[in-house]
Amino acid sequence: MPPSSPISSASVSSYDTYDTPVPTETPSERHPTLYFDDGTVVLSALTHDGTRQHFKVHTSVLCRHSPVIADMFAIPPLLTCTTGSKSCIAEAYDGVVHVQMPDTAEEVISFLTMFYDPLGTAYKRFDPNTPVLVEGALKLATKYECDALRHRIIENLEADWPQTLAQWDARRAEAVILRSEHSLQLTGRVGGRYLDDRLPEPASAIRIASDHGIPSILPAAFYQLALLSTDADWDAYRASPGAGKHLRFGARTARWPLLDKRDLMRLVHGQKLLAAYTRAVGTDIFGPRCQRGVKGCTKARNDCWKYFQENAPNSMDDPLDILYDCVRLDTLFTELPCAACTAEITAMAEKKRRELWRSLPAFFNLQ
Repeated sequence: MPPSSPISSASVSSYDTYDTPVPTETPSERHPTLYFDDGTVVLSALTHDGTRQHFKVHTSVLCRHSPVIADMFAIPPLLTCTTGSKSCIAEAYDGVVHVQMPDTAEEVISFLTMFYDPLGTAYKRFDPNTPVLVEGALKLATKYECDALRHRIIENLEADWPQTLAQWDARRAEAVILRSEHSLQLTGRVGGRYLDDRLPEPASAIRIASDHGIPSILPAAFYQLALLSTDADWDAYRASPGAGKHLRFGARTARWPLLDKRDLMRLVHGQKLLAAYTRAVGTDIFGPRCQRGVKGCTKARNDCWKYFQENAPNSMDDPLDILYDCVRLDTLFTELPCAACTAEITAMAEKKRRELWRSLPAFFNLQ
């Protein structure tokens, strides 16, 4: 159970309630959507700008999802006075018990939205804003032991970040299709969104996974982040008209400021090992000479690797992508190594891809 909080209440049917004024120095407001006329309790919390925001919701909804909150509401409310045969509740607002939450208003909004708008914007597939939208809900779901809600949030995060190589390949295929769609538009937008607005964003995924114990999504998120330039900042590209041209041409960005020192150290470590792994592709797969002495075979192997280096400079940072192409040389080249060497290259590339995927936790010091 989390540390004690100000939440304490019970059924108020046998008590009178008198609104307790909020101190005048604290501006207050009612939330525009999470304030229900038939609500049975008012929660309030401070926003980042110091405004106290009120939420009139239902104790039955809260108690059904959280045993911690249910226990808190089972405690009789604090009484301060008597009026005839009835007692007054010490703190009330709009005719019901008023609970001042120790959490931020932004966290409370995220948390309550999960109960009152379960199919809302937080769960759009591949939405790069998902970790930002659900962070508050996940924090409070853990704090107040809403296990079903926490499980549902984690499931949705995991759906955007592959845990297997087959899942990574499936997402890669979808990303290729999306990139093709955007490349056909002069503005680079489809449905008003850039490609970067339709694919998961790795830095916020790393932040929420690290802070809330979701190790399953970290390898894929770190790998995706390792492919991006630190100049490609999510906010900067959207704030500057000049930088926006990169989004038009399919640039990917990250919320770099969300990363802490430990994250950055892991990233640098992983990038060095990925670069070494890429170099090893040339040596291990294309370097050996043809053992059958087929004329021109060794030269064909060298030409294949030279092509990857000269014509796919961006993917040279992406060994999984390079190895994926190595598996399908016959779709990329007309002059191939001999059939036996091509089969060996395919088998070796498949083996090294599986090996690399299994090594990602170690590459990024996640173990």
